[in-house]
Amino acid sequence: MKNSGVICLSDVLELMLDAVCVVDKQGVFVFVSAAFKDIFGYEPCEVIGKPMLDFVYKEDIEITLDAVNTLLSGGSKPRFENRWVRKDGRVVHILWSVRWSDSHQFRIAVAHDITERKKFEKQLQHMVGHDQLTGLPNRMLLLDRIQSTLTKADRQQVELSLLFIDFDGFKEVNDSYGHQCGDRLLQAIAARLQGCIRGSDTVGRLGGDEFLVLLHGISLRSDVHKTAEKIRKECEQAFVIDEHSLQLSVSIGIASYPEMGENEQQLIQHADQAMYVAKNAGGNRIV
Repeated sequence: MKNSGVICLSDVLELMLDAVCVVDKQGVFVFVSAAFKDIFGYEPCEVIGKPMLDFVYKEDIEITLDAVNTLLSGGSKPRFENRWVRKDGRVVHILWSVRWSDSHQFRIAVAHDITERKKFEKQLQHMVGHDQLTGLPNRMLLLDRIQSTLTKADRQQVELSLLFIDFDGFKEVNDSYGHQCGDRLLQAIAARLQGCIRGSDTVGRLGGDEFLVLLHGISLRSDVHKTAEKIRKECEQAFVIDEHSLQLSVSIGIASYPEMGENEQQLIQHADQAMYVAKNAGGNRIV
């Protein structure tokens, strides 16, 4: 008579939410548990006898091979992450727990799907580094971008310039039409500024109606002024928000590395001071 209190190994594997995989020394699947289909979309019979690398996301093949070689050479690689391509074409992030059985000459691995966790981490990282209203990099991310760009500028011997931008007349819009209209205007401003720069440049929001543009690799100072002038002219064009035609202008201060500052704080301070010179001179100009 069968003992109802006893459960066999095959039953345990069938019930596991994580997929158990067994791969031989040549990297070929010899066994996968039922959960493999839930995670990867393939029936076990579709992968048994096929190379494991056939299902790994192309850009992660190298790190996967490094992990395998570490195991085969006697090293420890109990946990590592990579991406796989599901049967439906979607990419999934997998956290692996892996052991090499020298006596059986097999790799035994347990796959845990962390795709949703990765999405959440990416969203959280974006929220931390971006302005919630405009979606532009915020002050923290801007400082990080400037720091990394300064390092590249030193190494590659190229120019780096900052444009500190403040909008003349923005406070009057808020006072006259309300903060909701002002928020929509800031979103429109962000889109217009992004349309004025190259893909390699960065535009971010410092706060309020103050924005910062990081220009990298422009060798001629006259070209920096051309970009600033392009922004000035574009922002002279009326913004239509909630059927209101809003006319603004900008005051722009320029700071270039290295003559106007050796680090991000000095450059921002110099550009900020130059912007105030432009604003105090009547605005709608570049200094």
